[in-house]
Amino acid sequence: MSKLSLSEMQKANHLPVRPGHGTTGGQVKLWANYFKINIKSPAVYRYTIKVAASEEALKKEAEVASKKVEVVIGKLLEQIGAKAQSVAIASDFKVHLVTATKLPVPANRIFEVTWTEPTSNQNLPGRPQSWLVKVEETVEECDLGNVLNELTTLDPKLDGDFPKYNVELDALNTIITHHARADDKVAVVGRGRFFAFGDGLVEQKIPDGSPLVILRGYFASVRPATGRLLLNTNITHGVFRPGIKLKELFQKLGLNVMTQCHNYTDFEQRNTEKKLAKVNKILAKARVEVELPFMVDGRVQWKKCYRTLHGIASTSDERGQPHPPQFRFPLTKTGGPASVRFYLRAPQARNGSAPPPSIPGLSTNAYVTVEDYYRQRYNIGADASLPLVNVGSKDKAIYVLSEFCTLVKGRSIKTKLDSGEADAMIKFACRAPSLNAQSIVTKGRQTLGLDNSLTLGKFKVSVDKELLTVIGRELQPPMLTYGGDKMVQPNDGGWLMKSVKVARSCRRIEKWTYLELLRRPREIKSKPGDNLVETAVAGFASFLNRTGIPINPRHQQGESVVIPTTEDEFLARVMKIMTANQFLVVVLPDKDTILYSWVKRAADIKYGVHTVCVVGTKFTQEKGQMGYFANVGLKVNLKFGGTNHSIKTPIPLLAKGKTMVVGYDVTHPTNLPAGKSASTAPSIVGLVSTIDQYLGQWPGMVWNNPRGQESMTAQFTDKFKTRLELWRNNPVNNRTLPENILIFRDGVSEGQFQMVINHELPLIRVACKDVYPAGKLPRITLIVSVKRHQTRFFPTDPKHIHLKSKSPKEGTVVDRGVTNVRYWDFFLQAHASLQGTARSAHYTVLVDEIFRADYGNKAADMLEKLTHDMCYLYGRATKAVSICPPAYYADLVCGRARIHQKELFDAIDDDSRSIKSDDFQNFGRRGAVHPNLRDSMYYM
Repeated sequence: MSKLSLSEMQKANHLPVRPGHGTTGGQVKLWANYFKINIKSPAVYRYTIKVAASEEALKKEAEVASKKVEVVIGKLLEQIGAKAQSVAIASDFKVHLVTATKLPVPANRIFEVTWTEPTSNQNLPGRPQSWLVKVEETVEECDLGNVLNELTTLDPKLDGDFPKYNVELDALNTIITHHARADDKVAVVGRGRFFAFGDGLVEQKIPDGSPLVILRGYFASVRPATGRLLLNTNITHGVFRPGIKLKELFQKLGLNVMTQCHNYTDFEQRNTEKKLAKVNKILAKARVEVELPFMVDGRVQWKKCYRTLHGIASTSDERGQPHPPQFRFPLTKTGGPASVRFYLRAPQARNGSAPPPSIPGLSTNAYVTVEDYYRQRYNIGADASLPLVNVGSKDKAIYVLSEFCTLVKGRSIKTKLDSGEADAMIKFACRAPSLNAQSIVTKGRQTLGLDNSLTLGKFKVSVDKELLTVIGRELQPPMLTYGGDKMVQPNDGGWLMKSVKVARSCRRIEKWTYLELLRRPREIKSKPGDNLVETAVAGFASFLNRTGIPINPRHQQGESVVIPTTEDEFLARVMKIMTANQFLVVVLPDKDTILYSWVKRAADIKYGVHTVCVVGTKFTQEKGQMGYFANVGLKVNLKFGGTNHSIKTPIPLLAKGKTMVVGYDVTHPTNLPAGKSASTAPSIVGLVSTIDQYLGQWPGMVWNNPRGQESMTAQFTDKFKTRLELWRNNPVNNRTLPENILIFRDGVSEGQFQMVINHELPLIRVACKDVYPAGKLPRITLIVSVKRHQTRFFPTDPKHIHLKSKSPKEGTVVDRGVTNVRYWDFFLQAHASLQGTARSAHYTVLVDEIFRADYGNKAADMLEKLTHDMCYLYGRATKAVSICPPAYYADLVCGRARIHQKELFDAIDDDSRSIKSDDFQNFGRRGAVHPNLRDSMYYM
């Protein structure tokens, strides 16, 4: 593999300077979810700290639980504040302290933090705590005044690696968010999401029949902009365990059935086990407040303490131990106080004293029920209908009564939501932009403490009360063309496809049919035409031909198949029909993700046949059938090489047919259950590219990346070569290679921009050097497209508002106010949001060898127009999409790869299923798309 010269590498190290701001489109005034930060303190100091229980532990890499670290740092701040009430000090409660003046650090650089845990019973004293906090020797001086000066100065000498001011911005972020982090009524999730759960500010939704609660919270992060520093604040949502007594939770969910479930029918038994299994996943590792009984001088005393739940008592507890718990009804896999027995050992002597007396009425070195133990030991009656919970471990169970335990508020949880919970989340999160803006300036500011933080006052920092006003522009939608040069003008971000043919037809589909999948056998109809599916399939073929998608009007004999119980049976059952056809219409009984994945794995990987999946009730119904046919037909044309629509007047860069557009993305394993994620589990790279000037065909490919790695490896070079060869082999291009390559890199954060420039771009350049003749290298522009950001815009003028969602109108672009003058970025909301607050896509130019050279001071306008126009070229919709197709398609091809290996990339609920490391290592071979479908848009 050839290598880049040093000068080429150095050239790629810096982001291009903004060529100017865009000017096209009518101006519109918007609010942005940013507050201006005012700073009077010129410099602050950031210290790195480490928490451990001993000096020996400080020398090791052993980590302390994050919640314990928060407590220790909180106690340290109390100690420092007690000695100097005016000291300005803030912390992220993880690894950093920030001060306005240098911190007086002990000679050994170690603070000793001691306290005694409070107790609810004076007769039972709390446990003393002693921890050490070491302050590292390196002190980072953060000159915030200098940062502001540089953001105001248009001096190209100041341009350098991106992002700049990491340490300074992080220190300021620590100062501003310290109040919320120190508030015990605010839960902190990740780097900057804050959820109030106190009575005054809590905003929550409790889905029906769910053990979870959804909270509305606020994101906060300091951002640099032209001439100022801003606080980006946005609405966010999170899933939490409710602060509720376990007794009430079990009663609410109908799980107070331990005295009767052994008499259930098989169906009732399975349903109860399913509910118990879900709740057990939620409770595992939950923090609970426990009121435990103790005997003091022969009297029962109660003490409040905190424990971590292992989960609901289970028949798998202490398996392999000498005396495991016994369950009276093991088929239920759990039990209550009356049906679970544990082994009560005889009291042992301690410290040479006599052993304590046995419990009257209970035999020792024998099994006793939990109910009997509490009755005889403490004279406490147990609710036998409630499940027991384990506050010990799997190997050493400690069972306590549910009625003793209360879930601690404000503890977030990562879990996969069921359909009902997901719907509740969507409905709760979907609000008008004006409501979100109002929440940010009221409850958001209160949650973050922006108006009453003593810490901000000590650091001489304040945050403006009004949202920032920015100027945007509304770009006009492009005119679209269909077959026969018929023009269509979009309106409100969409258009109708009535009485038109596709712009370019795909190759003719000769051998095809349908496969109907049934939940149960269907009665055979005796009269011709009674089969609704047969009738709909014939109508679909007729519709395709009218729309310009050539297909044999006579299909092969279709099949109706009762869905087998396993995927292996399914593969065997559909082999004949899939291998005998080019194309299948697969009629599903309903939206079933598992069945869908069976179909796509069989068709895409095993047998190599193009498929479209339709829901039977929608496919066969008369009302709305033509619209449904149109949506499905768009996919068919793309899969077989056609182009659905084009732009009438593309910018010259595209019109000349010399520019290849590329998109690539990486998806990572998620939701892998504990104990089943092999260390070699891969991430997946998806790569798509155009093959001609029409931007209608985007063949895709996928391959492995090391697990969790965002950056490309050396094999990216060979994969990129295949895209160049696809372009050259297309007859439209007359065996030439593209003169320009426009690349959209999806989904990397600002902190990874330099990685893209320094590590990924060289791999692309090497691919070009290997394929192009000497001296004929293409020009490259590389842009990062991001949808997962926290910037939102709110309209200020009713004349510039989308009537349905109340968001800004489609085509709104913002490239000033919340952007940086030095770097070339812009926000574009190309789509018409149907509900909720619209989210713009954020584009940042990392490398530009095309636009500035061709268009000079109009470069920004041309790039914004091209990106906006492309959002109208998404092939399977008749509306503009929120992010441009190269990024969208790259995400889709990654999504299909996840389906191909669903058992590796999604949660597995079947505990009996094991995953071997070979499953991950062989992904490239087993997950490869069938040769029949390569270099196509099979993923649509």
